[in-house]
Amino acid sequence: ATFVFCLPRPVDFGPGGSSPSPVDSMVCWDVEKTGTCTREGCKWCAGAPDPPKGKGKGKATGSWSAGGTKWSGKWGGGSQEEMMNWMYGMMSQMKGKGKGWGGAKTFKADDSGGVLGEFTGTIRSFSEKNWYGFIDCEGTKELGHADIFLHGDEKRGYRVGHTVKFTAYLTAEGKPQAKDLKSGLK
Repeated sequence: ATFVFCLPRPVDFGPGGSSPSPVDSMVCWDVEKTGTCTREGCKWCAGAPDPPKGKGKGKATGSWSAGGTKWSGKWGGGSQEEMMNWMYGMMSQMKGKGKGWGGAKTFKADDSGGVLGEFTGTIRSFSEKNWYGFIDCEGTKELGHADIFLHGDEKRGYRVGHTVKFTAYLTAEGKPQAKDLKSGLK
């Protein structure tokens, strides 16, 4: 079996502004990776060679955070139009993932072990890569719960070092977690 992987290509609508056909805006994987297509009568490129390499070929390197909300990397070379096409491609990959772009929270708090109450503490640590952290809270330490787990979907805009009010609860396994974070400065 032969598989063809199609990648979007920048589209010029021209002076007439008419929309091109999908075939005009796609290129087969062979052309994208090797510069030529060996399949006779390929419906994606009709055997046309890839545009010359060099000027205008930008390159991006980096990665998304584990939460899918933050890009860390750089863009080098290429025109502004190519950079925008690359950015739109990255954004379209995020659609429907439930993170960023207005997606609903995917984390569901399991408070079946009981709610401990509302406390004030300081976000001690948070890993963007792993999408979780911990809150340091004297009130929960008095109840015998030193580390309060903080899931990334509950973190909102708060950062390490911020004082927050939160509802502490126990999971079915008896592990303490935080939800409903609010500013602890008021």
